[in-house]
Amino acid sequence: ILSSVPSNAAPTLKCEYGQYALPFDSLAALISLSSCVFCCVSDIIANDLFKRRWVQFHLVNFRMFRSILQSGSLLCHRSKLCGMRANIRSYASVSDHRAQGQSKDLAISVDRTELKRFPVEVHSMYCFGAKEKRTSITAFERYLQTISQVRGPFTVDTLIRECLTNPKYGYYMSKDVFGTGGDFITAPEISQLFGEMIGIWCVATWESMGKPTNLQIVELGPGRGTLMSDILRSTKVFKDFYKSINVHMVEVSPHLRKMQKTKLLYHRDDKEGVMSGKTPDDIPVTWHTSIDTVDSKVPSLFIAQEFFDALPIHVFQFTKAKGWCEVLVDEDIERDSPYHLRFVLSNGPTAMAKTMEYLLPEFGVEGYTVELGVAGLAIAQKLALRIAECSGAALIIDYGRDKIQNSSLQAIRDHKFVDILDNPGSADLSTWVDFSAIRKCVKHESRLLICFYLYNLLNFNYQLYIEIPSTSIGPVDQGIFLKEMGIEHRLERMAAKLSGERSKIEDLARSYHKLVSPEEMGTTYKVLTILHKDLQPIGFSTAKTYDDEDLLFK
Repeated sequence: ILSSVPSNAAPTLKCEYGQYALPFDSLAALISLSSCVFCCVSDIIANDLFKRRWVQFHLVNFRMFRSILQSGSLLCHRSKLCGMRANIRSYASVSDHRAQGQSKDLAISVDRTELKRFPVEVHSMYCFGAKEKRTSITAFERYLQTISQVRGPFTVDTLIRECLTNPKYGYYMSKDVFGTGGDFITAPEISQLFGEMIGIWCVATWESMGKPTNLQIVELGPGRGTLMSDILRSTKVFKDFYKSINVHMVEVSPHLRKMQKTKLLYHRDDKEGVMSGKTPDDIPVTWHTSIDTVDSKVPSLFIAQEFFDALPIHVFQFTKAKGWCEVLVDEDIERDSPYHLRFVLSNGPTAMAKTMEYLLPEFGVEGYTVELGVAGLAIAQKLALRIAECSGAALIIDYGRDKIQNSSLQAIRDHKFVDILDNPGSADLSTWVDFSAIRKCVKHESRLLICFYLYNLLNFNYQLYIEIPSTSIGPVDQGIFLKEMGIEHRLERMAAKLSGERSKIEDLARSYHKLVSPEEMGTTYKVLTILHKDLQPIGFSTAKTYDDEDLLFK
């Protein structure tokens, strides 16, 4: 299958079947045969280390690649080669072959018994049993099908990323999705009371930090900019706090960035393409497409309001025969199927399933599913490390539960639930946040393990744990948090100012009820904080303790 490659030439991958005899400039094609391998080594391939002489690839990484391939059969999905399995047969040493004028060969044996068959059975945990005729395929669906044809079934994580943030087709990238005219309404859009309480939390936390003269307020996924606008307006009376702050907005959508600039910036700074400016009160505001570009050497307060629910997730399903396998997305070529994509199950544990074993249940019943927001956990760990280094705190507000989620992925269009695979890119995809996983991940990160291998000198292993001074507390119900921040007192003062304006008072009461009532957002939405261990948590006096988790990570 893999042709002989001279040491001075780019490698070429050839298949026995003439229609698939295509040249490639790297081993990406070989790796794309396996959905369980692709996500692990795609970054390596992206560096084009193989373009000139692929034999220069680092031995340790090549061995890792070989070991992953040997761990299980590969899944090849072409429109006519569905179900082909390939296994490593031999591996030639990289040493001295160039000096001898030899090429680097990697032989793969192919079991063709399952050709032209779908590799796995349909996984329909998210389908609502739709039986209507399939609609015509969209350009975005054709694009997603191409991904599955080129590299095989892809993860749910990839599906969500593409549906929400694809530069051309992404749901968030070109329109206003918030408010009554959009597909859903967030807490800041319901009432200014919400933003004002978050502003109070910022001031109180800043005071517990010792009132630093330089403080970053970083909002992740700022939406229309309503929350930050309310925070800046309501905290203006705290003069020292107001002088110390600068604002950073992490937003990937060009359309939403434009809306945020219009709401926050002085009109002369609100220009196309500008990524920084100042508010009318001279507060610096900077936009970022990633948290990685935000200064990590300054004390910071991070706010993530309905941000984690929109982050991609991986979905795993337990099987008695193979353990935890991963739910993937594949093209659907059956004529009577309602959609152009379908959910399938990997042939065995993927690299991601093995990596996240410590967060998955040890056992499960056949077909039991678990959702893990790996992208969200990575961001939570970044926040914890930044807070540990320069002090500060993070406030995470979202709908979710304090336990593992199993089937919460949902699509919302025009304020109604629709099927996940129904016209992807036209609906918001979100999940219920697993707050327990975020808390455990932060506590796990708070103890950094360093291993010293002194084989040459002392011939023994030494492990050193370094305590990182950040932790996580919560979650608590949103209603309880807002009441602890003083929302009831603020409601009374606002109602007193509206004396005689009955309709406005009723609107104010309705918005307050929606934010704090257990029947509305009061218990469905929860609040969790990540903070430096030296700080006093603000608004979390009712938070439960998790002594068993603390013992687990000691």
